[in-house]
Amino acid sequence: MFPLVCTAFLTPPSLFAQQSSEQAIVAHFQAGQHAVKSGQLELAVAEFTKVLRLSPSLVEAQVNLGLAHHLLGQYGESVAVLAKAARQQPDLVPANLFLGIGYLKLGSHQKAVGPLERVVRLEPANREARRALAACRLADGDYRGAAREFQALFTLEPDKTEAWFQLGRNYTEAASRLVRRMSLEHRRTAWGHRLAGDLYSQTQRWGLAAQEYQEALTIDPAQPGLHGNLGSVYVHQGKLAEASAEFRSELQPDPNNEQALLGLAEVNLAKGEVGAAREQVEQLWKSSPEFVVFQSDFPGIELGRDAAQRLIADLHTSPGDVPSHFLLVALCRIAGETDKAHEYQVALLRRMKERVQERSATGREVPEQLCQARRYAACVQALASKSPLDAAGYLLLGKARLALRQFEAASDAFAAALPLARDGAEVIYRLARSYQVLADECFSRVEELAPDSWRTHQVRAEAYRLRYEDERAIGEYERAAQLRPDAPELYEELGALHLIKNSPEEARAALEKALKLEPSRPRTLYLLGQLYVTGREQEKAIPYLQKALRYDANLLEARATLGKAYLRAGRPGAAVSELEKALSLDFYGDLHYLLYQAYRGLGKVELARSALSRSEEMRKNSVARDRDKLERWLKKD
Repeated sequence: MFPLVCTAFLTPPSLFAQQSSEQAIVAHFQAGQHAVKSGQLELAVAEFTKVLRLSPSLVEAQVNLGLAHHLLGQYGESVAVLAKAARQQPDLVPANLFLGIGYLKLGSHQKAVGPLERVVRLEPANREARRALAACRLADGDYRGAAREFQALFTLEPDKTEAWFQLGRNYTEAASRLVRRMSLEHRRTAWGHRLAGDLYSQTQRWGLAAQEYQEALTIDPAQPGLHGNLGSVYVHQGKLAEASAEFRSELQPDPNNEQALLGLAEVNLAKGEVGAAREQVEQLWKSSPEFVVFQSDFPGIELGRDAAQRLIADLHTSPGDVPSHFLLVALCRIAGETDKAHEYQVALLRRMKERVQERSATGREVPEQLCQARRYAACVQALASKSPLDAAGYLLLGKARLALRQFEAASDAFAAALPLARDGAEVIYRLARSYQVLADECFSRVEELAPDSWRTHQVRAEAYRLRYEDERAIGEYERAAQLRPDAPELYEELGALHLIKNSPEEARAALEKALKLEPSRPRTLYLLGQLYVTGREQEKAIPYLQKALRYDANLLEARATLGKAYLRAGRPGAAVSELEKALSLDFYGDLHYLLYQAYRGLGKVELARSALSRSEEMRKNSVARDRDKLERWLKKD
């Protein structure tokens, strides 16, 4: 951010044409510019303030003073000055850009939107404005608007490896926000447990995933897809009989369910029964030809090259039809026969186009009928002709797009449904999952484009971190740092991992290196504060945490930790202020308990009693949920 702000400082040509009576203004202005260049920001503030005392309406001095305050993390002072400049010259890009970013830093994202939109109108290629505007959209729950900014940023980034990485990061952030919302608003619903199961599946924690899907089935046994998800977990665990039972349960109300038929085909391939797998695919082709063609990630299990070659040999005795071609695409790819896989894929696409023409819509069917008949392309076309759609229409459109693996278009439909459905659990689930798939696709492109780049090592590190393989994650971050030693985010992540591993010296070294590269990095400052709080050195922690919040007022983790540090330092009043702002992070009652201690220290008996009661309630609920899960798991085993 520092180089960007420095390039935004203004030099007013008009000043240098003034008479000698204006020399004081010129001198202070130039002194302010020199102070900025030499990193003496407090001096710069003083000099530009002197200019404005002599010439209060000098816009260039207002902008430069605002930017100096911004660099110091004094966002309140910055926006006050920049707002004046923007009122005088509404089309001044630096004033509007940093006015918007300043409001965002202060947590006032709604105030930030106007100035940032003005910058984008004036400079459509301004990436900083679009990044900040995307953050505003996310903070406001406008995922559709945020995605438009993500895609614009992708187009504007000339380095395509970096473009794919940042797009993946943006989709990940959007998905993370939705996951947090689900946890807060719908955690105990079937959709909440289903999303938790999906997240555990992504990190290959199959036992925990199975528990979550079972919880969801207990709440809503008729929800489509739940038995299929549980069956997929059992396949990965090698429990093929249990997997088959779950897939067949999915097929009972819906004999043509794509997920279940593909799941049974996977089970049969794992058992070496390619003929049975072919029968499942044949049924799928008859009911959902469009769906079949786009299943490029089938099968989702590890077969191995030798097993694939044996299955290919068995398939050559079967008819050379679409079901055989579908299986041969997957098996040839696993066996390393990419040319043959491509040949079979081309044949599949040709047959799919013929089949879709045979099943073309008559114009009399309603979209719901088309989707129920698994004529997804026709369903999409019918829905596209109806405008505007209601929440149910957008949800149906998103599902049809998903079946066609049009993930970006599907996410747009789900994002459109979200406000209309009043943030319903299913829409949150669908949108979060579509963003996660999009993020995974972006990161796959990074690996394809630059397999030995520092970004690829970073992607691998983050994948290992999600699977709790901390040592392997550390190794990948270190390899990335060797290739890109000036990237503070790598040292920040290394510091975070060392904190988790309870290696304080290694954590401190990594975080201090990150801070040396970027002194105003909020999360690094927070992690250093967390390090000192963990070591019960709260007096050392407090300045780091205060500084983290100065640069990012929205960093709730820092507020929670700062509240804890204040409490330990004997400052219960300051602790209350921070803890109250961080309560949305409290899932287990810990923050409410700290708040109870702080209120008690202030002599606020009723507030203390209320906080303690809430803490105990949250802890009991958490223990009860965990006990129920354990008991069900033990009974099952």
